Amino acid sequence: MTFKTFLNFTRIQTLPAALLSPIAGVIFALYTFGSFHFLPTLLFFIGLIAINLFVSAWNNLMDYKKALDPDYKTHENILSTRNIAPSLALKICLALLAIDLIVGIGVVLTTNIAILPIGALCFIIAIFYTFGPFAFSRFPLGEVLAGFAEGLCGFFFGIYVNAFDANFFTASFHQWLLTFNIDFATLIPIGLVGMMCFCMNFNVMLADNICDLAQDEKNGRLTLPHFIGVHHALRLFVSMYGLACFVVLVGVITGVLPKTTLLMSLVSPLIIRNVNKFLKKQDKRETFILSVQNLMIYNGALAITIALGLIWG
Repeated sequence: MTFKTFLNFTRIQTLPAALLSPIAGVIFALYTFGSFHFLPTLLFFIGLIAINLFVSAWNNLMDYKKALDPDYKTHENILSTRNIAPSLALKICLALLAIDLIVGIGVVLTTNIAILPIGALCFIIAIFYTFGPFAFSRFPLGEVLAGFAEGLCGFFFGIYVNAFDANFFTASFHQWLLTFNIDFATLIPIGLVGMMCFCMNFNVMLADNICDLAQDEKNGRLTLPHFIGVHHALRLFVSMYGLACFVVLVGVITGVLPKTTLLMSLVSPLIIRNVNKFLKKQDKRETFILSVQNLMIYNGALAITIALGLIWG
């Protein structure tokens, strides 16, 4: 396998979008807690890159193995078009998974064991999204799981590896008793801001499933657009952007976000333009990328405007 084929197999082009929610989390931790820890942050981002590459590669492999449509399996899946042996694809996936697991243990050891259950849940979602007889991708769960694991948890982890010592979410052992200490006064505002990242990742998966609806149905994947129809799926797509904007206003009004975050409104014309283009035509090759662009624009603007609040605050 050439390096270029490896990059295509793992969809390296999706990596920048996956990094933006955690980067926003790191900056939010600096703004809210004035805290930054280099080692756990470095380990976290190494693991994040590994699991992101794993998910893309694993999905390609599972889609190949589970394909019911022979035309898709022969002419569209990357394992066929790039002559990648399934055995080699599996080895690459397992290697990436092992890297994430090892680095994840390092993150737990350098922060607090409280993060372990959330990390384990995201780990399970990554594996079983396309694996097994009841893979999550074959049910109307993809959007919520993508929003939760990649958006909300990505943002939360970016905060936690830098502000774990603020003790808003910790766990400790006393003999055989495991005790969790949860400060909801801190976690709720974090969840509020994280909801913006949830909405963006939700919409990327929704756009993907809308564009792939016919192909998914041929391969037995019954995603959310299959159940609610394209018309209602598009209305939901627009509504999630509206929810994200509403959360920004609530965050600023309540003081969770700096007033500089209102500068995010400057990117609204770009977001609206991309949404209108997608509403006119839903095509995987032509317009799906617009939802990814919106995620990068929105989450990038979130990170930058919080950073401005940190500088000017």
